[in-house]
Parts: sequence; structure tokens; C-alpha cells
Amino acid sequence: MKVIAIANQKGGVGKTTTTWEIGSCLAAEHKKVLVIDLDQQANLSDYVDADPKKATIYDLLKADNAVEDALQHLDEFDFIAASEKLSKADKEFSAPEDIYLLKSLLEYVDYDYVLIDSNPARNTLLNMCYIASDYILIPTECDAGSITGIDAIYGDLMKYRKLNWSNAQVLGLILNKYEKTSMHTLALETLGEKAEEMGNAPFIMTVRKSIKASESKLALQSMQKYNKYGNPAMDYRKVAAKIIEMTQEA
Repeated sequence: MKVIAIANQKGGVGKTTTTWEIGSCLAAEHKKVLVIDLDQQANLSDYVDADPKKATIYDLLKADNAVEDALQHLDEFDFIAASEKLSKADKEFSAPEDIYLLKSLLEYVDYDYVLIDSNPARNTLLNMCYIASDYILIPTECDAGSITGIDAIYGDLMKYRKLNWSNAQVLGLILNKYEKTSMHTLALETLGEKAEEMGNAPFIMTVRKSIKASESKLALQSMQKYNKYGNPAMDYRKVAAKIIEMTQEA
């Protein structure tokens, strides 16, 4: 089982969309997929039209429910929803050993891939993600803030590795809303430099800009369903294929 956190310490870079689309694409390749919404905003839970009556990841972390109580079997993948109560995570999960709670929970599930839509803030939830994950997938956009977020993630991973808390490595960098402009070309060059600094050869891929991405969310459908042959949908399928290739080699 491969656990992949989709993370960037800057919001609004397509983290949730990336999680949704990659989950859909992996499932289409006959992989057994679990997607977990660990973001207190619960946007992904809204987009997939999750059942509000089911237990959430917050309930599981609090040990108030069994994993089976939270699992939702959707058309494309299994899902565990977020809760606004995650906003209290720093207070609720303040004991040092609590950073291992998510990792411990995942010992009770069996999937080919677990994808975690992480919280963008540098807090307990993000620490849980790092420790529970085998890989980190970093979406970004063509702006200094989101690209700088890559450095913050890599710095945290190196710190946790030295402490023997986590062996997670950066799997790939995705430049979202890509267009053929000089700014995007420069952004790709910057991503290449950062990937080289990491040393473990993460992939760099692009997802092209399209209004269909916003339309699909309004329709509560992944782009794989809403506009399967649109540019972003095809790009995400290429990313998923690369993920399968790289994680099967590991």
C-alpha cells in the first residue's frame, strides 16, 4: 500500500483538485483507492458530495468510531470525509505521540493507494500527513508563494528524516494551470532546480489551464467524468500513470 499526501503550505494551488483527479485516474486503472480529506475546509468532501451522516476523519483520530463507520464507497474510490472540527486539531491532538495517529489508523485499511488531501497550514494535521505518508506530491502554480511552499515542505521532510519520524520523499511536482508563456517556462525551470536539489529525482509535470476545471466542481463531478478528453483530464491521467510507474519501481 502506497500512501501519498498531496501537500503545499500555500493554499489555492489546486491541491484538492489534484487529489480528486489523481484518485479518479488511479481507480480507472483498476487500482483500489482510498481518498482522505484532512483539510478542515472540507472542500473535497463537498465536491464528492460526501454523506454528512457518516463518521469523519476527525472521529477516527479521536477514536470515537471504527474505520468502517467512516468509509464511503463512492463511484470512483472509497472516501473518508473531513470535519470542521479539524480546526481544533492543535488543541485536541497536542500530546507528542498524537502525530502518529493517522499512521496508526492506516494500519487498519488495505488499498493499493491512499491519497490524503492535506491541510495547508503548518500544524499538527500536516505533521500527521508527513509521518503517515510514503510520498509527498506537491502541486503548485506560477507564483512565488506557491513555489516557495516547496522549500518549506522539503525542509520539514529533512527534519523528520533526521529525527527518524518519517522516510517520506517528494514523489513529484505538478505545475497547475499551465500555459505556454515565458512565466510558466521560468516556473518550470525553477521547479527543475528544486527537484535537482532534492536528489531523489521527483518528476515534474504540468496540468493545462481550462475553465472546465471549475465547471466540473459545480457539477460535482471529477474532470474524468465531466470532460474526459479535455486537456486537464488528459494531463492528470498522465500524472497518474507516472505515479504508478514510479511507485511500482519502489
